[in-house]
Parts: sequence; C-alpha cells; structure tokens
Amino acid sequence: MRKKILIFFVLFFSFLFFPLSKNQAQTITPSPKLTITPLVNSNNGLEILVDLLKIMFGLGGNENTLPPNQKNQVNPSDYSLNISNFPDIKVTPDIKIIPDFKVTPDVNGLIYYPQCKGPYDNYPLPQGGTICKAGCGPTTVAMILASYVDKNINPPLVVQEYRKNGYYLGPSGSYYFHGQNILKSYNLKIATIFADNRIRTIDQLMTQFGEIIKNYQKSGWTFFALANFCENGCGHYFWIIRIDESLNIWAYDPAYDIKLPKPINHKVRYPFPKIRVLLAVKK
Repeated sequence: MRKKILIFFVLFFSFLFFPLSKNQAQTITPSPKLTITPLVNSNNGLEILVDLLKIMFGLGGNENTLPPNQKNQVNPSDYSLNISNFPDIKVTPDIKIIPDFKVTPDVNGLIYYPQCKGPYDNYPLPQGGTICKAGCGPTTVAMILASYVDKNINPPLVVQEYRKNGYYLGPSGSYYFHGQNILKSYNLKIATIFADNRIRTIDQLMTQFGEIIKNYQKSGWTFFALANFCENGCGHYFWIIRIDESLNIWAYDPAYDIKLPKPINHKVRYPFPKIRVLLAVKK
C-alpha cells in the first residue's frame, strides 16, 4: 500500500509540474499494445489521474454500475449461431383472431400456441420486434410450460420472463440456453442431447442419436428443438413430441401448419428441418 501511495504522488507531481505539450506527446511512438493520450489540458490530466487512482486502489467499475438495460445482455453478433428467428412465416389469412383466447388441451393433453394469427401477434419483445416476427422461442417455451406446469402460462408471460432476467429477445430472435433456463426455473427436467449447432437432417440425427432419443421417449420425454428451415438459416424453435420408426417428426410448431390438427409432421419438409439443438424435456 505504501508503495502504491508513493507511486501515486510521484505521478501526481509529475503531471502537475511537467505536463507534456501537444507536440511532445505526438512525437512519442507507442508500442502496438499501448495507447498514449496527450494531456492537452488540465481537465484531461485530472481525468487520467482519477482513472489511475481507481486502478491502483481497486476502485474500478463492476456490473452493478451498469445501467439496468445493459446488465446480463448478450450481443446477438457474438453468438449468431445460437440465435433463432423465423422471418418468413407462412400463415393462413382466414384464421380468426380471438381477443379472449382460451386454450384447451388436445387429444394428447398438451396445449398449443401460434406465434402468428392469434391473440399475441403484436405483443412487443424486450429488444424490439413482436411475437409474430421473432417470438418462436418464447412461444415454444410457453407451450411446454402450459402443458406441463400451468395452462394459464402464455407467450406474453414467458416474454416477461426473458425481460425480467435480462435475456436478449428481439428482432434477431432468442438464445436456446435462455429458453432452457426458463424451463428449468419452473422445475422441469432438462437433458441435452446435443447443442453444438451442427445441422443434422432427421436421418442423420437418428443415425447418431437414435438409441438415446428412443430411450428418452420411452420414459416420457419430449424435445425442445432449434433447427434451420432453409439453406441459409431460417432458424426456428419448435416442440418435438415424438420421432417414430419411420422418421416422422411429430411436432407442435408455433408457425408452420397452424390450422392443422396437432401434432403436425415435419417430415414432409425433408431435408428440413435440419436440427441444430435438441434438449429433452420432462415434467
């Protein structure tokens, strides 16, 4: 501590009595890893001394000094492979929007939500956009939670969970691990089959993970999936209820085949969906 104090006062008096002129500072050639800021006025010098003091005595900033809207935020460009949205949703225009939307379990005892052409289309996401435009993640999470935990859980409530936890959810979509965290927060069991973002067609998936998937299914597990639906991406979340011996992918999908009875069969879109993340889920 004494050494730090001594260094501080030496630097203080050096800056006070021997400031660098603008021309002198510009003649210094910094090393590649060093940035030198000219002391062109006393205020600038004082700011540097204050920063130096903070560093020396451990008074630097931390997460608690960040504005609330910057805490726990993830920049989508940092993890682009983990982001999903569905920009090219195809919907049937004659589906009636019911303001007081009530859900009822289907023959499987499960609850379905559409992300478009339903009551929640224009519900805003925390970082911009709407549920219809980029809300396949929270809508899929809402289906699972409503089916396994409480039928009153809906997509807007799940969007609020993203907002409350500071998770990114906006026009670029959402992250699978944030959806996973929300599912876990409701005490659902989660097991990762794979989450490496390598794309796999259904036959590739079952060749590599078939026995594991069959064993989970026999024990009553379903699957939270992230997949590509076009060659250049079209990342999209949906809920796989079962994959059978004929490689039919029976799914509750928030965007595809909204009017058809559930579950729908995604095998008709082969070679899509190309699965990137597969998480087993059980209540």
